[in-house]
Amino acid sequence: MSQSLSETKPKPRGIGYSMVYPPGWREFRTTAEHEGILTKLATAEAKSLGRADVVLLIRQKTHEMFEHLRRRGSLGFALPVAKVNGGAIPTSMIMTPLKVGASGTLPDAVRRVAGGNPVETEIVDGATWYRWSTSERADEAPEFLNLGLNMVIPRPLPDGSEDPDPKAGLWLLYSYAQVDAGEGKAELTEALQELGYAIFGTFRWVPVQ
Repeated sequence: MSQSLSETKPKPRGIGYSMVYPPGWREFRTTAEHEGILTKLATAEAKSLGRADVVLLIRQKTHEMFEHLRRRGSLGFALPVAKVNGGAIPTSMIMTPLKVGASGTLPDAVRRVAGGNPVETEIVDGATWYRWSTSERADEAPEFLNLGLNMVIPRPLPDGSEDPDPKAGLWLLYSYAQVDAGEGKAELTEALQELGYAIFGTFRWVPVQ
């Protein structure tokens, strides 16, 4: 006796996500294995130049970054690993689960992590997405501003349908750098911001088989 398609098709084990990044980007998990991979990529040029001091500094900074992301519970991050026109693009995307807990709502959790920054909402495919911006000075170089576009996307039900009362979401933090002054800097900043929104626009929840 033949089985129906619904009986033979395996049920999803959960919900994952996908995003489309520009050419030259790569996604990393916050594992020791991926820390080693990124460290090797980041130190390759300094090693070829015989700059052991720079290699050591890059290793230290990379380890500090991974430790910071592990402490905040991030799943992973993506960033450009290929140089463009002789320089690196100062951008990254960090993915962190955001959970409500036993009580409260997702908007409450969003306001907590937004830290007083104004939060806006938009409806995407019937679900409410939450968006806010951040800005802070770089400790090492005060002339740089670290800007952030934050988006929290509510997690759907296990079958992929919209959850009317979501208790979890995925917090996406797209970071990019801005120099205070200089010709063409405003255009670069606007282009980097638009790049972040373009990546957000490719986000999809996908079933995990």
